[in-house]
Amino acid sequence: MAVSIFNLVAQGNGSVGTEAWINLGVIPTGGQIWVGGDSLCSIDKVLTFEIRGNTVGQSAGTLNATSLLASASVKSGATVNQDLYRKGRMILRTVVGTGVENWWLHLKSKSATSGDYMYSIYYTNY
Repeated sequence: MAVSIFNLVAQGNGSVGTEAWINLGVIPTGGQIWVGGDSLCSIDKVLTFEIRGNTVGQSAGTLNATSLLASASVKSGATVNQDLYRKGRMILRTVVGTGVENWWLHLKSKSATSGDYMYSIYYTNY
């Protein structure tokens, strides 16, 4: 990341079948999560990665309770790196937290076969 304001990193790895919701944490009360970039890797299957934030008052990791912030389709054996801040031209941010909302990484695949993934998401609390 070229921009130093995104000084926090959410990272992890695991296996997924057709779908998984990974809770990246609670949105701070009175604050927002600003997303600056990501590095998304699919080891052995095609995956769609979605960074999502809950709508106000919601806390569940579901499509109806979240809004899409960013997404990428990653081929098997590939890594996608995204500059989501775009040198200050775009700010991807969650709702202002009330203490219950979370932000999420949603993984999807058309194949039920288990596949491995890794991710790093660069962000800051604002």
